[in-house]
Amino acid sequence: MRSIPLGLDDALRLAALYLRHPAPSTYDGLDALLSVCTGTVPGATAAAISTAGHGRVHSTHATDGAVRDVDAWHNRLGQGPLLDQARVGSPDLAVLLVDDLAFEIDDGAVRVRVTPPFRALHSTTLRCRDGRRTALDLYAAEPDVLGLDTTVLADMFARRATSLLYGSGESPDVRLRLALRLLERALDLTRPEAELLLRPHLRRRGADPVLVAEDLVDHLVRPREHP
Repeated sequence: MRSIPLGLDDALRLAALYLRHPAPSTYDGLDALLSVCTGTVPGATAAAISTAGHGRVHSTHATDGAVRDVDAWHNRLGQGPLLDQARVGSPDLAVLLVDDLAFEIDDGAVRVRVTPPFRALHSTTLRCRDGRRTALDLYAAEPDVLGLDTTVLADMFARRATSLLYGSGESPDVRLRLALRLLERALDLTRPEAELLLRPHLRRRGADPVLVAEDLVDHLVRPREHP
């Protein structure tokens, strides 16, 4: 098992440094969390924060660009493990484990084996409401390598990711920056475009910008039903 990068003394010194010198506005706690998660969990080669539901998957944070291929695969087929789990619902911190993501398409005449860029998936539910599931996803390059030890470590990172996304302990400025980054990445917007989209929806007193941003993304990317 790989060791956690920082010992307790190092972590405390780093925390004290950040207290004296606040993190820059470009710092993203979820990006940092995924980076540490990938380096800590045995067998994991990539990590992502995904939102799945209503026929679409998008990962707003990922350590590997190939995660977009997994999202696109779900979106083309309109199904897949992340979408299927969102449809049936999932309690917070429940785990979806797929030992091998490869599958076959057989139309009776031709059989084709489809091999995604990653072979195994370990997905921990952060929040699942109204057919939309947000999760911490760990991917492995080889099948059958993510198991119980993955779940134990992933639970720790999932709890922190849940706190960053949905907790009340972060300052309003941090919440706003995270909401804008979610819009930028999910909808391919510039910062001014994301602000223009988000600001009018924050006029309601007490509105959480992250939840508002998630609702906007869900509304804008949800496939339209034709009469």
